[in-house]
Amino acid sequence: MKQKLLVITGLLISIMVHGQSALNAQNSSDGSFVRVSAGFNGVKFRDMATSPLFYQGRLSHVELGLVKHQHDKERELRISLSKGNATSSFNDHTAISAISIYGLDYSRLFPVWSKSKFNLKLGGELSNRFHTRNNPSLQNNQQGLEFFSTLMLSSKLGWDISNTKEKRFFPFRFKPAKRELSFQLKTALMNNTYRNGYIYNNQSDIINNTRLFDGYELSLFSGYRIASELNYSVFLKNGNIINLGYGLDAYKTGGTTINSPWLTIN
Repeated sequence: MKQKLLVITGLLISIMVHGQSALNAQNSSDGSFVRVSAGFNGVKFRDMATSPLFYQGRLSHVELGLVKHQHDKERELRISLSKGNATSSFNDHTAISAISIYGLDYSRLFPVWSKSKFNLKLGGELSNRFHTRNNPSLQNNQQGLEFFSTLMLSSKLGWDISNTKEKRFFPFRFKPAKRELSFQLKTALMNNTYRNGYIYNNQSDIINNTRLFDGYELSLFSGYRIASELNYSVFLKNGNIINLGYGLDAYKTGGTTINSPWLTIN
């Protein structure tokens, strides 16, 4: 049975510090980095497989990655976890859904154009998401599991906003440093899902032969996905990078039976 699921991950506000293991020169962007990120998610979702109600809440978000910059090329491998609760109130009843979102991503970018202080890079990304949800109010359908795997085309536009002299923008003071503002857009070339065919309970529980993924279906080229990131980066003299970012990630499965939208603030 076909199904739909829509996930939107947005408003990524976190501070990311990159520990650099090698630098050719002070304030150079070449080198290998360890990326550590922490922030919060706001989530809003509905899964029509179990309930027409919307759930809203806040999740904690952590991320760890390995980044390599070499001759304007970029390569990154990262893992992430978002975890927390979402609630829904209807007819004086409040239901709570505990949510965990696990991520594993690998991306590569190559320079294709540069002019003055601007540069454009193109590449690809393999992005994987595993969702777990537990909602006791749904009784036999309280546990939900979903897999998403997407091959994406990626483009990144960078703007060098480095300052060589100290600047003031009340009440802030900006010391001379290499700075960059970038926007990255990613669109799905192939979106794949592994999810239950309809509701979360299954016949294996009834006959006392429980199988975790009983009734699950693998759908290739199913639905769509689009993501974007806006980042402000400061290259420090000690070889580290501080990054402040905003991200949006939206994806859904194909099909016509189930319509399950998500809205996540990450």
